[in-house]
Amino acid sequence: MYLKEIESYGFKSFADKISIELSPNINAIVGPNGSGKSNVVDAVRWVLGEGSNKSLRADSSQDVIFSGSKSRKPLNSATVNLIFDNSDHSLPLDYNEVSIKRTLYRTGDNEYYLNNQKCRLKDITDLLLDTGAAKESFNIIGQGKIDEIILSKPYERRVIFEEAAGVLKYKKRKEEALRKLERTNNNLNRINDIILELETNLEPLRIDSIKAKKYLETKESLSNVEISLITNDIEKYNSDYGESKLKIEELNNLLAKLSNNSANYDIDILKKKEELKIVQDKLNNSHNKLLELTKELERVNTDIKLFRERTKDDSNLNKEEELNNLIFKNNNLLMELGKELDILKHKIELEKEEYEKNTHDYSELRTKKNNIETKINDTNRELTNVAYKINYLEESINNSTSLPLPIKSILNNPKFTGIYNTIGNLIEVKNEYSLALVTSLGTSSNYLVVETKKIASELVNYLKNNKLGRATFFPIDTMKPRYVNTEDLDKISLIDGYINTLNNLVTYEDKFKNVIDNLLGNVLVVTSIERAIEINKILNNRYKIVTLDGQVINIGGSITGGDKVKTNDSISLRYELDEYKKKESNLKDNQKELEKELSTVNIGLNESSENLTKIKINIDSLEELLRNKNNNYDNLKNEIEDLSKEVSSINSIKNNNSDSELNKLREKYTNINNEINELNKNIELYKMDSNKLNNDIEELEKLSNESNMNISNKEKTVHDLEIKINRLDVKIDTLLETLSNDYNMTYSNAREKYHLDIPEAKAREEVNSLKNIIRDLGEVNTGSIAEYERVSERYNFLSNQREDLNKAEDTLLEIIHDMDSIMKEKLASTFEEIRKEFKKVFSELFKGGSADIYMTEPDNILETGIELEATPPGKNLKNISSLSGGERTFTAIALLFAILNVRPVPFCIFDEVEAALDDANVLTFSEYLSKYKNKTQFIIITHKKKTMEYVDTLYGITMQESGVSKLVSVKLDS
Repeated sequence: MYLKEIESYGFKSFADKISIELSPNINAIVGPNGSGKSNVVDAVRWVLGEGSNKSLRADSSQDVIFSGSKSRKPLNSATVNLIFDNSDHSLPLDYNEVSIKRTLYRTGDNEYYLNNQKCRLKDITDLLLDTGAAKESFNIIGQGKIDEIILSKPYERRVIFEEAAGVLKYKKRKEEALRKLERTNNNLNRINDIILELETNLEPLRIDSIKAKKYLETKESLSNVEISLITNDIEKYNSDYGESKLKIEELNNLLAKLSNNSANYDIDILKKKEELKIVQDKLNNSHNKLLELTKELERVNTDIKLFRERTKDDSNLNKEEELNNLIFKNNNLLMELGKELDILKHKIELEKEEYEKNTHDYSELRTKKNNIETKINDTNRELTNVAYKINYLEESINNSTSLPLPIKSILNNPKFTGIYNTIGNLIEVKNEYSLALVTSLGTSSNYLVVETKKIASELVNYLKNNKLGRATFFPIDTMKPRYVNTEDLDKISLIDGYINTLNNLVTYEDKFKNVIDNLLGNVLVVTSIERAIEINKILNNRYKIVTLDGQVINIGGSITGGDKVKTNDSISLRYELDEYKKKESNLKDNQKELEKELSTVNIGLNESSENLTKIKINIDSLEELLRNKNNNYDNLKNEIEDLSKEVSSINSIKNNNSDSELNKLREKYTNINNEINELNKNIELYKMDSNKLNNDIEELEKLSNESNMNISNKEKTVHDLEIKINRLDVKIDTLLETLSNDYNMTYSNAREKYHLDIPEAKAREEVNSLKNIIRDLGEVNTGSIAEYERVSERYNFLSNQREDLNKAEDTLLEIIHDMDSIMKEKLASTFEEIRKEFKKVFSELFKGGSADIYMTEPDNILETGIELEATPPGKNLKNISSLSGGERTFTAIALLFAILNVRPVPFCIFDEVEAALDDANVLTFSEYLSKYKNKTQFIIITHKKKTMEYVDTLYGITMQESGVSKLVSVKLDS
């Protein structure tokens, strides 16, 4: 960072606009005496906030404005602009160039600008504080400043070291903290006096207030309990009545479904029994026929035996007989195997039918499971969306995000008292009336209720002064209620569709009654726009009428309506929140039902899967057995063919001399035997079908019995519920009559205002107890409650203020202590570094000698002065004031360079600091100055040629025209 350019217009002798462009290294401004070159230094100090006329070499603040000359008129303002190169961002601003400008008008108006934006001097001071560029910094050395550094008092000299140590910002903070501490102590003393006065009146008021509150609370509790008992019973019976009615409706629907199922079971049983009868008839016929064939087979077998006895035996005949017997035996086995094969095939068919049925059931269950899981996923997504909406609405309500900025600013400001809340946040309303309320209130939902008109006036001024916008206030002490005329209410009270006035449909604290009645007392609520038009005609357009769905007939007859009003007030938000919570509850209930149904389906799927596995294993086993028996059947068939061929061969040998009668008997035997085997096979199949049908009938009869039993139980439940409903109806009518006759109150009003929070038996005992308490209290002053609250509130507020002030005092003392610690540490370390550098630089500049600095009060660093010692080579001086002018100058320059070595600054301005030096010392000064090239920027006002030889940029100031300074620049290569 360095000073890039100085622009001036109208400052002191600079009547014309000038611009001094500076290099980042060494710059010099030269000119004859009286040309105005030192005004450049004054201009820089002036922009940085210098307010001392003496330091600016002026008699008054107006003297810095060009006052005119013989040929020129005075100017009306003076402006100086300093442009800094901030590419290294030493200044905490996001700009590569920073402009600081000051303008003074002859009217006395003073303006400061930062990057052409109007600002305060404090903003500039805070920006430059501890950067080494502030007006208090040691980097600007004007005329006479050298002797001031050397000859000033030790305490005054410490300011230079404070700036070098970077503690000025801490010092300013400490001073500000001390001022706050003083104000805090003064406030504490005032508050303590007021609290002492309040304490004398507080205790008597407290006792009277307790007694009055006891009376009012007891009286209110008595009414609450007596009416709440009736309201609670009506609500309980009415709820039970509604639930019973709903349950009867559900049970009747279920009974219709169960009856239909039971009828279907009966039809299925009849069908199965008819099928069973047909199978049993076939089985009986087969048994009878089997008996006849068995007898016939025995007769044929006897005839064969008799024929054999009559036949002569020979070897071929015997062999043939043996073969035929073996063929006969094998044929019997073959028929038996065929019967078994047919039975196996039938069993496999039945198992496959069962497998197909179970596969169909499994597929249906699987589809049902997928549908349920899809519904669960949809429900979960909807629950997530609803939960997000609920969180958003709750956050909006809790953080008052829907409130306008002026209202939010007031509610969030703790210094205000006597403020309650917005209208919308002070009212509770049932969901069914919320749309009517929101429509009627409109923007007045965000109007603010305050205690007094005075508070409202203060809040208006607060909004105006801070430019926060506008707001509307309802002071409780000035609001007057508005009502619908009693005669008008009588005209419409019996009209179907009229509900009530809106103030009677909302709940709120009693102290807000006038405010609510003022807003809603003359607003009528009806069911529909048709009823609103009818009532409006009867009442001659005198009242505002609002429908449940938000349509409005205004006073005078104009109609406002259409779609629902979309607002973002607290009432709408609460209504929307309730709706979403109900939706969330319904979704969760639905989800539980779906999860329960899914669990049932999963159990069914597992059972179905196990059945399919068992049936598949059984089918595989039966098919394996079928394959084996088929192989046996084929082998036996081949063996019979071989035996038949051998018999044919024997018959050929006998020249076909076989007995045809025996063959006929054998053939007959075989045919009968085949028929018996076929019958046995059919009988087995009929038995299998019969068993299956019996099992099906048994299962259906079991289901039918369960269904009939369930129907019977449900019908009994319906009967019991109908009796219960009749009894509840009588009880509710009796209680409503009691509520109307004894308390002159409708159930709807009682339900809105009274709720039973204790057991009924205990409530009835409490009524007697409360009446006794009221009698024992005696005379009561209810006005003491408000007075005590007022005094107590002020007492508590002041006590809290006192506590806050005590905490603030402790905090300020802690801050001051911290500032002291930081300043001590920074001053001590910086002092030692400067002391070391001062010794070194002094010796280099003087080519010998010694110098030192020390604290006058080393044990009191925060207030100590700084003393200098300097002994040029060849001298033995005891007092620094004994130094010559040149030696004092060189000593001061040595101190400045020592400070620069410890605390680099962005730029230094020297106004003829080397004026008292001879040429040799000027050369030494200039050579030492050149060491700071590319480290620190120097701007030197000088007459010395040796100094000019070392600069990079040279400007000349002349006064060709009397009283007006001109600028001439020359670029130099170092």
